[in-house]
Amino acid sequence: MSRPRSGQRERIARATGHLFRHKGYHGTSMADIGAAVGLRKASLYNHLSTKHDMLRELVERGAVLFTDGMAPIATSSDPAADRLARAMRMHLRVVAEYPDVAIVFLQEWRQLEDEARLRVCQSRDRYEAAWRAMLADGIREGQFRPDLDIHFAALSLLSAANWAYQWYDPRGPLTSDQVADRFVEVALRGMASRESDQGERDRQ
Repeated sequence: MSRPRSGQRERIARATGHLFRHKGYHGTSMADIGAAVGLRKASLYNHLSTKHDMLRELVERGAVLFTDGMAPIATSSDPAADRLARAMRMHLRVVAEYPDVAIVFLQEWRQLEDEARLRVCQSRDRYEAAWRAMLADGIREGQFRPDLDIHFAALSLLSAANWAYQWYDPRGPLTSDQVADRFVEVALRGMASRESDQGERDRQ
């Protein structure tokens, strides 16, 4: 059973997310977490049973951010290319607005154990499947090339989005939406069917 989120628990979660992001799960100790929130280890254990307990909570928070963001996009009747652009914007917004939680989810989930790892793997699989489904829809709609490797294309898009945290600066000249739009623009040029590409040129 999960613990209720008290104000102190939330402070610990935020501090731990920051530590996991910058030092990694294995590089962060309970003493580090206690020092970050001004608690001795004995007091910290009143709020946090184990380091793994907090890792599980943070990774599951990240999973919820991505899967809840994808849900209305996946069920939309909009053309696949439009949904793909929305999905990329959503993904990069999560990375930009919740960097600690997003990066812990993307990078540290492998440190989870047993049922927690299984649940997150299932969540990741469903999320990736939603991207593949959009690509498959795009092929059926004639927007994407019929010979498109759906699995490879989905991995390429997600890899680009996931890696953006390494260099994206929210204080820089581009918003996360602008970065997402540039990713999608480049991707669609490679995925577009001849008919879709010709139709775009005719409209210009």
